[in-house]
Amino acid sequence: MHFLPLHPRAYAISQTVTAAAIAALLASVPIQIFVGLTMPGALLFVITALLSLLLIWPLLLNLRATPPVTLDDSGITLTPRIGRPALVAWESVREVKPYPLLPPPETETMRRAMAGRKKYAAAEGLMLTSDALPWPYRAVGWFAGEGFRGAFAVTSRSHRDYPKLKANIDRHLKAANK
Repeated sequence: MHFLPLHPRAYAISQTVTAAAIAALLASVPIQIFVGLTMPGALLFVITALLSLLLIWPLLLNLRATPPVTLDDSGITLTPRIGRPALVAWESVREVKPYPLLPPPETETMRRAMAGRKKYAAAEGLMLTSDALPWPYRAVGWFAGEGFRGAFAVTSRSHRDYPKLKANIDRHLKAANK
């Protein structure tokens, strides 16, 4: 079963812009180091190169946190717009817990006001951790408090048919753990 992004066009734009930002940061690092080491008094550029490298980490979070997923009996296939798909076997899912990076309902006053009190729904999400995930997913785990363990999330704000997706994940995990 395929579970696509809630807003496919916005997802595609977000992924493309994030990948371009990562490429720009990576391209700027050697230039900053060169300027810092060759020009007198410009050693500060070396420090800015290091800061540029650190800025890539939160951008990786945006690229990998909530990718579109496909479920089947073998596992969950993560299909980000930028990068290769990754298959996570059901047996390699280490933990499933609430996704801690979603905003709490009490902080969403603007969203509640725009949607209306009756239409507003608090964000829901699951985070799945696995040591079998490729290294970019470790940024998600780090920001979510899982150390450098690979992680990804499925949420009501990023995936269509979230209740159905959540039920299918629960069903597959129960079958894998028997």
